[in-house]
Amino acid sequence: MKRLFPFAPVLAAGVLAVVLVLLSGNVIIAKKVIAHLILPAGFLWLAGFGLLFARGLKKFAWIGLVAAWLLYSFAGSPYAGVALLRILEEPYYVHEQPSEKLDALVLLGGGTGLSPGGRPALGTHGDRLTRPAILFHEGLVGTLITTGRSITEAGEDRLLSRETSLIWQSLKVPAEVIIEVPEPRNTSEELAAVAELLGSHPEWKRVGLSSSASHLSRALKEATSQGLDLIPVPSDFRSGDLIFSPLYLVPQGRGFRDVQTALWEFLGRAG
Repeated sequence: MKRLFPFAPVLAAGVLAVVLVLLSGNVIIAKKVIAHLILPAGFLWLAGFGLLFARGLKKFAWIGLVAAWLLYSFAGSPYAGVALLRILEEPYYVHEQPSEKLDALVLLGGGTGLSPGGRPALGTHGDRLTRPAILFHEGLVGTLITTGRSITEAGEDRLLSRETSLIWQSLKVPAEVIIEVPEPRNTSEELAAVAELLGSHPEWKRVGLSSSASHLSRALKEATSQGLDLIPVPSDFRSGDLIFSPLYLVPQGRGFRDVQTALWEFLGRAG
């Protein structure tokens, strides 16, 4: 047995990998589990688990490794991401579809990307853009208002409001029902600009605010601080139930993205 001690980390990691594969239930899921385990996020997780069985570790060093491995497991867990996002999104499940027609709908900037040729395209949060267009075609929205510019990707000359407007028009939304508000750079500035715009349109009685469902709580709080009483119109829900699968026990990009998104919103609430 002593001869095996130097190989204990490798054996432990191997046993964990085999267990996950055997729990997969079918070949397709098993292949996906293997793929995630050899990709960087999964490989580091597997290697970290193996290190817990290394010889010669002091007690406090071992405790630190266990804590780091558990924290990493949580940070990359799709289950943790969904659970955290559900806290933010669940209050807005009932608001997915407006009960009455909105005179105007404000969409906060974000959700667009750029193609290699510089053409506006749907980004990771593209549902934020398509949802208002769908509501317009369903006759539930009169005027669409798009806001914002990017300050983190291609500089301040990248107008998210313009990109959104062009995508809406490609979805057969008439240009004359779209208002672009390109100056704001963050949620606070966006809603300050919206407050100014609404002041010049007293005929708009029912005005909605659309964004990712996880962001709406913080956005509505900011709207209230600007003296606005806006109707929540959520989109981009990411808190749907996940089946139990060993695939989702392996830390992965989806988990890191969702956990970070949720924690970012909680941090914003506290600020």
